[in-house]
Amino acid sequence: MSETSPTEPSAGAHSADPTTEAGAAEPAAAPSPEPTATTHSAAPPASKLSRWATLAALIIAVIAVAAAALGWFFPHKSASAAPTYSDQQTKDAKKTSCETFVLVDRAVVRNSRLKNPENGGPIGALSVATSARLAFYGGGAFLKDRVSQQPATPPDLTKALNTIGGTLEELSIGYLAGAPEFAQDQLRQNLDAGIKTVADICKK
Repeated sequence: MSETSPTEPSAGAHSADPTTEAGAAEPAAAPSPEPTATTHSAAPPASKLSRWATLAALIIAVIAVAAAALGWFFPHKSASAAPTYSDQQTKDAKKTSCETFVLVDRAVVRNSRLKNPENGGPIGALSVATSARLAFYGGGAFLKDRVSQQPATPPDLTKALNTIGGTLEELSIGYLAGAPEFAQDQLRQNLDAGIKTVADICKK
């Protein structure tokens, strides 16, 4: 008879492999696929697409810089070249501008030489002065406006007419502001010189 107590487990019970018993009760689960395999398989396309996008952006930037440089050093002719006019267009514009000058000159001379009637009194004197100032300022503005509407006018005539227009306006403002006589004398001399210049050009 063995000395081992019937209530104690035998040595064979301790030597049994727990995994063997677990395997006997439930089959072992199949190993799950490595998650890194899926991640690595999707990474190359995304990285390749990113590289192509960066390269495309770089190419577009280079093209834009090149286009800007070409536009700076070689501006488009339509933006830099002055418009050209036919001989007939120039002739017609000159005729119109000279006729406008004659009209303004007549208005200025006529109104600046008005005399106060004997019975006019202070009101008459003020009316005469107002007519002269209006002829100077209105004539100058009218002349410059009409010249701007004739772009085919020869440049030398355009410059002279605009100078006369500006001088007329300055004279009018000087009269209204009570400018000193020496300042007005200088403007009148400039006006006479401009009128002579325009008259010579219009005779050609």
